[in-house]
Amino acid sequence: MAKKEDFVLTQEALDRLLGYLNADREAAANQFEEIRIKLMIFFECRGCANPEDYADITMYRVARIISEGIEIRTNNPLSFFRGVARKVLQESWDDPSPKFIPLDDPSISRHISQDPIEIELQESQRLQHEQELECLEQCLKRISFKNRNLIIRYYQGETSVKIKNRKQLAAQIGITMNALALKALRIREKLEDCVSNCVKQSVQT
Repeated sequence: MAKKEDFVLTQEALDRLLGYLNADREAAANQFEEIRIKLMIFFECRGCANPEDYADITMYRVARIISEGIEIRTNNPLSFFRGVARKVLQESWDDPSPKFIPLDDPSISRHISQDPIEIELQESQRLQHEQELECLEQCLKRISFKNRNLIIRYYQGETSVKIKNRKQLAAQIGITMNALALKALRIREKLEDCVSNCVKQSVQT
């Protein structure tokens, strides 16, 4: 199971993170939640048992980076979150019970194999994950607003909040919880198929 960062997300750290996302507080909060949902889908599609934890670890990691004043050399927040998410995922592969370390920790080099073949394999995996994330972004835009809104709300919140959200969503749509789960599963399967086809097309071109 993923372990949360030792870093404590204070109000000041959260304010800085939201400020990085958008100058408008409400827009930043919406962007924060949208990015978190996309990270959850990213980790879940890769078989992570606790996608919410891994998404939160990624968010905490970015918040810590910003709080420490480390320069972020991109104007695209999602792109930066993607890079951090890939590192978190790699750490989960390296250690089934990962103790996550900061990106700027010098000791990180000890976790990288010096075997040229292994380095090449890791780079290939990194590029593949980056392509999958880009395809996921495209596929989310291709589905209807109704389905996109449903899948985002379905995965929104922590465990207890998530259950409450799903009950409210099912009531609003007028279906049972089981029917909602099935509907969300079908949307997720379509997204996974879309991502798979997108990646295959990218390789062929």
